[in-house]
Amino acid sequence: MSELNSKAEQLKRQADLMGLTREAVFTDEQAKEVLQGKITDGYLVKVKIDLDSLNGMVLILVSSIRKHIMELYAVVGTSPTFRRIRTFADHVQISTDLGDIGKSGGYDPAISENIGRAVHRAFTKEKLEELLPLWQKKDPSHISELLENPILMATKGRNIKLQAEVDKLSTAKFRYENPMKGVILPIPKPDDEAATAQDTSIPGISTEPAKGELSSLERQIAQYRTSFPKELNMKTVISPINGVEFDNLVEGMEILFRVPTETPEGLTNAQILGLIDEEGKISKDPVVGKFLGIAGSKTEYHIFAEGPNQYLLHSVEEHPVKVAIPKPAGMTGGTSKGSAAQNTKKKGGSAQAQESKSSGTNLFMLMGAFVTIVLLGVLLFVMVIL
Repeated sequence: MSELNSKAEQLKRQADLMGLTREAVFTDEQAKEVLQGKITDGYLVKVKIDLDSLNGMVLILVSSIRKHIMELYAVVGTSPTFRRIRTFADHVQISTDLGDIGKSGGYDPAISENIGRAVHRAFTKEKLEELLPLWQKKDPSHISELLENPILMATKGRNIKLQAEVDKLSTAKFRYENPMKGVILPIPKPDDEAATAQDTSIPGISTEPAKGELSSLERQIAQYRTSFPKELNMKTVISPINGVEFDNLVEGMEILFRVPTETPEGLTNAQILGLIDEEGKISKDPVVGKFLGIAGSKTEYHIFAEGPNQYLLHSVEEHPVKVAIPKPAGMTGGTSKGSAAQNTKKKGGSAQAQESKSSGTNLFMLMGAFVTIVLLGVLLFVMVIL
């Protein structure tokens, strides 16, 4: 049993890492290459701050593929632990020290948030375009120069000293194994910074899809995710002949999905849905979901449905397809009843034919007997006369 639990935990970890990696890349193929160690999808910028009588650290997790900040942590205060943190140290150790500071209350949340918001605004999309090639060469220069004035303005400080280093790493592993999780929350991107980044973006530089279109799709997807505790990635069951076209799908209509069990995440989802028995055999039965809607763009269509136990079922198609639906419950039974009725009718017809045939035979026998009796009577009458 412990071995089974260990395997389940391993599958869950792989599924969680896959989900986190997808947020840093554009395609599932890129996500697989990241998890296999073929490519690296991010950088962690580590900045040590000495500000007047305060000390602190800022950790900035950047997707090198999508070219944007994924998470930003700012922890600044008076704890003596800050003094022994070095930017060249392993990021796990730094995160552990910052988590301990968070537990002891040795930092100022308000000042930390102001600094975090200032750093968000400094790292615009255009600035990341300039810095990423330098980080590829392990060159952290220009980071201190970029952040000094924004941090001073945000804190109204006088004296500041910054030290910076950059680590190349897997964004998913950093987020999954983060010792600060549940103790120190990442600083959210300011709303005005998001608008500024969209207004000042330079076309032709980024490989990311159009900002407006991507944001629209993300907003559509977010609407379906808000009401569900867990999302399961599925495959749509397609039925070219009897399926229902996208335009004809109605909210609440039952549609069919299957679990892609060829991936670790799929195996975990199959276990969650109870499709794996005690012997490890995977059921091939489709999963029924109640259709919620489709979030679409020009190149991808995200199909959402409510599955068992209020799981959100999510599949992606590259073009409109005909979605399979469960067969009506009475379809098979109706066919059997029809066949039975036909058999009964055939049997009834045969019985009637046999009955008619039998009646004709009996009538013929009665007529023969009558003629025989008459002939015998005539013969006896003649013999008496003679």
